[in-house]
Amino acid sequence: MVAGWIRLAGGMLAIRVRGAELERFLNLCAREHITLRKPERTDIDEMRAVISLKDFYRLAQVKKRTRCRVHIMQRRGFPFLFQKLRRRYALWAGLLLMCFACYELSTRIWLIDTNFEQGVDAYAVMQELEQLNIGIGTKSAQIDAKAVKLHMMTELDELKYFSVNVDGNTMEIQAAAITEPPENETPNGIHDVVALKDGIIEKMSVHRGTEQCSIGDAVIQGQILVDALVEKQGQLDETRLEDANADIWASTRYYTTRKIALEADKKYKNGKVKRRYAVCFGKTRINLFFNSSLTEGNCDRIITTEEIRLNDYLVLPVSLCCETILPYTTKAVLHDAEELQAKLEYGAKRSVEQQIGEGNIPSMDADLRPEQDAAVLRSVIWCYEQIAERVEDGRTEADLPQDTEEPQEEQ
Repeated sequence: MVAGWIRLAGGMLAIRVRGAELERFLNLCAREHITLRKPERTDIDEMRAVISLKDFYRLAQVKKRTRCRVHIMQRRGFPFLFQKLRRRYALWAGLLLMCFACYELSTRIWLIDTNFEQGVDAYAVMQELEQLNIGIGTKSAQIDAKAVKLHMMTELDELKYFSVNVDGNTMEIQAAAITEPPENETPNGIHDVVALKDGIIEKMSVHRGTEQCSIGDAVIQGQILVDALVEKQGQLDETRLEDANADIWASTRYYTTRKIALEADKKYKNGKVKRRYAVCFGKTRINLFFNSSLTEGNCDRIITTEEIRLNDYLVLPVSLCCETILPYTTKAVLHDAEELQAKLEYGAKRSVEQQIGEGNIPSMDADLRPEQDAAVLRSVIWCYEQIAERVEDGRTEADLPQDTEEPQEEQ
């Protein structure tokens, strides 16, 4: 395959040779080292072959000595293509302009990948980069990583680390803050664990604090489950306040009501699917169709956009927009309540899942009844979820009970 491309670069000719001395013609070509490819005898005094442009000029003496005539049937290769296109100046100008545009685009930054740790002011970092004229479209060769790092570390005092790496059309920025952000704690750091919802406790794991309930107890919302006050346990111990923390799982239940009409409109395809295209240059849109209206009646419109990419990171500001128009008609359909039960149960579970933070739904009791041209589902959903919530305890060390022991009298 590579050899074929090399031969086409020098030019190839498909020729037809006519004469009474074809055998002598072939012998003389072999003696002069003229290569004939794919020779084919088409008649008693005619043959066809493929020859290179260089060897074709050497056939002049051979055909005179054999009294054969050579006719050119086809020309292929770069020399003939260049001869055909050499006077098309607009084409060469457009090709040169395209090559220049591709080269110019490949030398600029088109993607900025940031990796900022917590505590870094990303807005301030990007503002400083804009002052240095660094952003989308900046030439990669104009970015001095060391100078940028020195400028950022000098201007932004909260930075502990900053680096800029340029890889092709991508610029990677990494930054870290000097101090970690303060933890979201109350002033005294003392919390109680209370019940977030009503339920029956199934599992408890107390890390700190004093238990105020046990497995199997029914609790209500706001009830203290683990107290921050730890009572004195021995002679060497003392009453103290401790930041309570626990994981408490309970069985909870939710009451939901879902309603849906028995009569609904159903879509049916009507007519031929239509497509129309448009070319977008940035914010400019050029429609490739004449009629601006979609179609008569109801229709769905699906819009897809295809971008032009030169590589994984370089995206040209040109895209092709395709609008697919699906016409349809609607018809009223009457459903049974049992047909809608699965949809209603799914909706009830989804609404409860949005209310629980950490947990699952083990069971569900549902009652479906038709009421006034609608299917009504009343359900009780049992959940297994985390109900522990930490709230601030307003007590301080001064509020603790003091030990009052009378000294023993000496005898």
